[in-house]
Amino acid sequence: MTTNDPAGDSAAAPENGAGNGAQAARAQSFGAVATAYDAGRPTFPAEALIWILGPGRGLQVLDLGAGTGKLAAVAADLGHDVIAVDPSQEMLEVCRRRPGIDTMVGAAESIPLAHASVDAVIVGQAFHWFDHARALPEIARVLRPGGVLGLLWNNADTVVPWVRRIFQVLQGDGFGGTDRFDPVPIIEQSNLFTLLESARFRHWHDLNRAGLRQLAQSHSRVAVLKDTRRDQVLDQIELIYEHTARPPEALRMPYFTDCFRAHPSEFANYRRTVDGPVAPHL
Repeated sequence: MTTNDPAGDSAAAPENGAGNGAQAARAQSFGAVATAYDAGRPTFPAEALIWILGPGRGLQVLDLGAGTGKLAAVAADLGHDVIAVDPSQEMLEVCRRRPGIDTMVGAAESIPLAHASVDAVIVGQAFHWFDHARALPEIARVLRPGGVLGLLWNNADTVVPWVRRIFQVLQGDGFGGTDRFDPVPIIEQSNLFTLLESARFRHWHDLNRAGLRQLAQSHSRVAVLKDTRRDQVLDQIELIYEHTARPPEALRMPYFTDCFRAHPSEFANYRRTVDGPVAPHL
């Protein structure tokens, strides 16, 4: 995740995923703002998921770090069988309201599924929080040979002045300080996946006054603030809305979705067969 990551919660996290105490607090902050997260955050464009999964239907798809199921819902709408796994019971409670998605409490570092049990693992806005040394072997373990790992991040287009002002408020002194999170070296060093391919898709997220406030509340940097400071940030966000919006028209927040895909390597396939049996297709 990145300070000039317009999405705010995808800035460069430590490679062990957990990081220091402040980083860990941010990682654990989403459950308390699950409703705001679901209302304020954008979905993912279907074209992005089709690029990762292919044009067909009926794959068994694991949405890992699924949160409230924004990405899982897109996969289900495309005709896939989806299970959403997340460590936050609060986030999954929101996810369970969506049709066509099974849910399970669990972590990327210890996935509660059998060896070779899914055709795809997708991760939206969450891979930077993982302990990669533990999570990548688990992802490779549950993927079938020929399966696919897809990583997605929504990043707001801060070239637009009012969008830039919003994220300057949300990210404070950290805004613009580091590059966006790059999964390429982490994936390559694991030897468990083929070289990552990448693509970018453009989309928009419509927000009214309440939606913009919920977007701000859902960001980990804001969620962990003390009440007085958080209220100041939210007041600043509302002031930007006052100076920018033209009700009843919604604010159209522009986003880029950056996507990456890779397949299990031959080493991962060999390691899986040695470690345990392959689960049958359901």
